[in-house]
Amino acid sequence: MKFIVSLLVLIFSLNVYSQSQVLPEDLKLLIGEWEGSITYLDYQTNKPFTMPANLIVEQGKNKYRLILKNSYPNEPKANNSDKIKIAKDGMLLNNDTVILKETLKSGNIKIQTEKKGKDDNKQALIRYTYVVGNDTFSIKKEVQFNQKDEWIKRSEFNYKKKK
Repeated sequence: MKFIVSLLVLIFSLNVYSQSQVLPEDLKLLIGEWEGSITYLDYQTNKPFTMPANLIVEQGKNKYRLILKNSYPNEPKANNSDKIKIAKDGMLLNNDTVILKETLKSGNIKIQTEKKGKDDNKQALIRYTYVVGNDTFSIKKEVQFNQKDEWIKRSEFNYKKKK
């Protein structure tokens, strides 16, 4: 009986592990040109602000890295580059712990990560939610201050693939 219970626990834990593992193939759809917007919470006014945002995603120096080139048509001084880096074991994305990976009914892949950090100069739990599809890509950042139940949406990028 102990053997059966141990075997079931092992199978279940391997299944959970593989479901939360991010693979380079999961993000390959991102390569290309995207256009959309960013909405972020202005902490001074406590109101959301939206502006156009464009993105070019290129393959990085290996299959575990993507280069993101962000451009903001209305604020070109804010243009920047970023990256998405997958740990070789697939359990970290940009050094944040992958807590969820699931395929949605739409066929898109949803990935969530969490890490402890600072936001608005306060300690917080920071959660990123990535949704990746053939023609849609979004990144949402939420923060939870002082272990409160409430999550605050800090920012969200929403893109459609350019044809």
